Amino acid sequence: MVERLYRKVPGMALDFVSGELVENASERAMGYRVVFNLRMDFLNFKVMAGQYIPGYLDAPLNAIRPEFDGLAYHHAYNYFFDWAGRIRDNAALFRVFSDEDYYSAAWSSGGLEQRYDKPELKMTGDTLQITAGKYFRHEDGRPVQVGELPVARFQAALNLMHSDVLSGDTAPYTVVVLGYAEEDMVDVEGVPMNRGMRYMKTHQLTLGPIAPERILTAG
Repeated sequence: MVERLYRKVPGMALDFVSGELVENASERAMGYRVVFNLRMDFLNFKVMAGQYIPGYLDAPLNAIRPEFDGLAYHHAYNYFFDWAGRIRDNAALFRVFSDEDYYSAAWSSGGLEQRYDKPELKMTGDTLQITAGKYFRHEDGRPVQVGELPVARFQAALNLMHSDVLSGDTAPYTVVVLGYAEEDMVDVEGVPMNRGMRYMKTHQLTLGPIAPERILTAG
């Protein structure tokens, strides 16, 4: 497996706003709903993107894929197409990947199954507010206990992809992934994550509101 290149963007941050641990009786599931604000210095992003893919924001066949582990699952990628050459701020960039049709809400299969809600992505000023949910259930229908829930890491990164041709046989390829966390890795209860990444020990929560001090920083 080829190791991907990851770089931290100065001025990019993920801030916790609110959350709650909930039961979903209709699906015999338990999970969390959270709201985070994603802040990013657009100039820093543009400069870094251009260092790895010259003219990145100006080429219609270049693409982007948000990586929101713990928050949402984007199942494909988005070409810039008509947005190329017109992306001059965070709002325009984030709009490229905000269509909920690109996000999955399907259950995984086997063991402790999981699924995401389709996220609500909304601009508030220059900040992307992410309203998200993730749920867990047992394959055999047994009720899920809080102590069984895994550590949740909250990733917010942008996978920058390059392509020269539009073809069903040739997908754009990843050149670099840019995010808010540091570039070195740490281990949190057996879960690898970038230092500085926000995370939550879900198995230590109780049903109801999630207090801000429950959102930790790796490292």
